Amino acid sequence: MTQSGSVPRSASNRHWGFSTAGRVFFGWGVLDELRNVGQELGKRALICTDRNIIKSGIAERVEFLLKEGGAEVLVFPEGRPEIDIKTISDAVEAARQFKPDVIVGVGGGSNMDLGKCAAILLRYPGPLQTYYGENAVPGPVVNLIGIPTTSGTGSEVSPVAVVADPDRFMKVGIASRLITPKWALVDPSLTVSCPPHVTAHSGMDALSHAIESFCARIPTDRSPRAIFVGKNPISDSLAKQAIQLIARSLAKAVSEPGNKEAREDMALASLSAGMAFSNAGTAAVHALQYPVGEATHTSHGLGNAVLMPAVLQAILKSRIPELAFIARALDSSLNQAGDDEAARQAPELVARLGDSVQIPRGLHAIGMKREQLNEMAELASGIKRLLDNSPVEFDQAALLNILEEAY
Repeated sequence: MTQSGSVPRSASNRHWGFSTAGRVFFGWGVLDELRNVGQELGKRALICTDRNIIKSGIAERVEFLLKEGGAEVLVFPEGRPEIDIKTISDAVEAARQFKPDVIVGVGGGSNMDLGKCAAILLRYPGPLQTYYGENAVPGPVVNLIGIPTTSGTGSEVSPVAVVADPDRFMKVGIASRLITPKWALVDPSLTVSCPPHVTAHSGMDALSHAIESFCARIPTDRSPRAIFVGKNPISDSLAKQAIQLIARSLAKAVSEPGNKEAREDMALASLSAGMAFSNAGTAAVHALQYPVGEATHTSHGLGNAVLMPAVLQAILKSRIPELAFIARALDSSLNQAGDDEAARQAPELVARLGDSVQIPRGLHAIGMKREQLNEMAELASGIKRLLDNSPVEFDQAALLNILEEAY
């Protein structure tokens, strides 16, 4: 590689694709664009949200703007942090007679993912498990809008919905370009009321998206039509921007919730990382977090944050320039250091960023028992669509080593 984190010239002839939400609106007050939904996406809108978003007044504002634009609105208020099959079924049942033209997911990633799953089942027969994995959604779904109130998941621009499936003892994903929202409205003002721990966890989630997409494999044998096509020039640019913004503003957003610049930086970082990973993909951190999160009942972002340093250590030798870039973004004193020296610092610097926003170190600190590690490695080893995106191969034994390091 010629520059830190750059794509090698030898890869310039490979094929890759890039896609994102149909329209992306960003900035303070862009929520007002909802008045125009009826003109483009339809006059009957289902809002998928949760009780906390209703208490905050954000859901009411969304409903008001939709109605002001001439839309009829139905609110489903029973979203939850980790959506499950029952919640999705309840949303579909509530909306079936309403027959929405558009579904608006408002809140964290789980509410947007709830909207995505409902959009599938309002068009196609269940069970939802039929659509697990990649490219299993048979055709167009109900129009979707994503409105994040946290800066982390990137679900407003992603082709993925994550579901907690108790029958599988882990979270599972539905991945299809057909469930990418038609509109993404990213309004930093909606994140100001976000509690510090949610800001921290979601911010580290965004960092994991940026880092994993930036460090993804450089594919030569995957179709551009695949969901995750590996790192490419556009995803690299977006990931690098996200890493720099998070390094600059995450701690400030946590400690100064009303800081407008920090909130805007984090909203843009989350959006950029979301667009990056929605194309380049995620890898071992996410593969491990799916079973870990289900076993410990902890947030996605928290699990990713705890696992990230150990995974970075495991891929260090294969991604020296990328890890050097990450390290320099987190510690400018490394700007004069060589790539090898800087890269070696990256895992610890990511952990220190976690320290600064009160992320605990070690899987034991989030409730994992050492005797569970073998099972976690076994479950993660089956998530091939993510592990195949890693810059190095990880079998079950290698995943267990990472978990031991992270413990």
